[in-house]
Amino acid sequence: MTSRHNSRLLPLTSFLTWALLASIASAESWHQYKFDARHSGNVPTRSVKTPLQLAAAIALNDGIYTSPVLADTHLYVVDGSGNAYCINTETFTIVWQRSTRGGKDNCNNVSSPALAGDYLHFGTMAGYYYVLDRHTGKTVKEIDVRDPIFSAPVLSEGRVYFVTLGSQVYALERNGDLAWKWDFVREVLGFEGNRWSGEQWHKHKKGRVTWKDHFVSSRNLAVHNKTIVIPAGGRTVFLEDQGSKARLRIVNETPSFHGSEYPACFGQSIGEDGSVYVQWHRRDNAGRVEKFTLKGDTVTATSVPGTETYIDTPGLMSFSAVSIR
Repeated sequence: MTSRHNSRLLPLTSFLTWALLASIASAESWHQYKFDARHSGNVPTRSVKTPLQLAAAIALNDGIYTSPVLADTHLYVVDGSGNAYCINTETFTIVWQRSTRGGKDNCNNVSSPALAGDYLHFGTMAGYYYVLDRHTGKTVKEIDVRDPIFSAPVLSEGRVYFVTLGSQVYALERNGDLAWKWDFVREVLGFEGNRWSGEQWHKHKKGRVTWKDHFVSSRNLAVHNKTIVIPAGGRTVFLEDQGSKARLRIVNETPSFHGSEYPACFGQSIGEDGSVYVQWHRRDNAGRVEKFTLKGDTVTATSVPGTETYIDTPGLMSFSAVSIR
């Protein structure tokens, strides 16, 4: 765990590479993690000029575990302690810095920011979601969701979506106004208590909690048009944004493969046709990449050949969502 009091040196290669690319092609904006709402990573119109070289090293307050975003000549990044920065990519100077609340709970932030017009969106481990004026760094909205936020916010068709670790899904307008909220634990598991209380779960279940009660969402959601896809509780949840509310289309289960327990999701992304690619893992290193295709409210599942792995089978799983071209 990196302390917020550690050295101010910034050895993060990806950030320095971004600074270099921004200086070369400052007009090419990059508004969210993996470029689009589907997190496809498919950007055929962009290219990287080589050889790469160090353009600048900018000292921040903590390590960086998030991806930066870019608008015109300004780069935005959130560090491990939840500090947000705006950096001029022509002068490599910090334009503004904004700290966030949470104290010691606000550490190891992994929610990458997203740009929605004039607003910068991001979540923190301390359970606060921020909407900042990207030009000044001033807070437009601060939402206490009372849950850590691991997932990066996603911008699609004018709205911004994010999910908490406890699988509460929020749909916001660009300025942070709430459009609707949907709760996996309440709607699917039927639990109304404190989801982080083992005592309350035991009372609700009248016994032990099992893998069937898994509810966390620790990986990034993705969006295809108005369909929001959430990796929640070892399942793939499809929601439809109906304007003032969300409609649950289907809670899809991963097919049996070396067991049938709900697996952990390592990564999720969506293809141009809306097919969802999920890297999942269960039991003793068993896992593969599954392709879920939604037609109506029915899902067809097929595995991607060559991605299977198990305790006695060659192959490794990645924690980075597959990119699709």
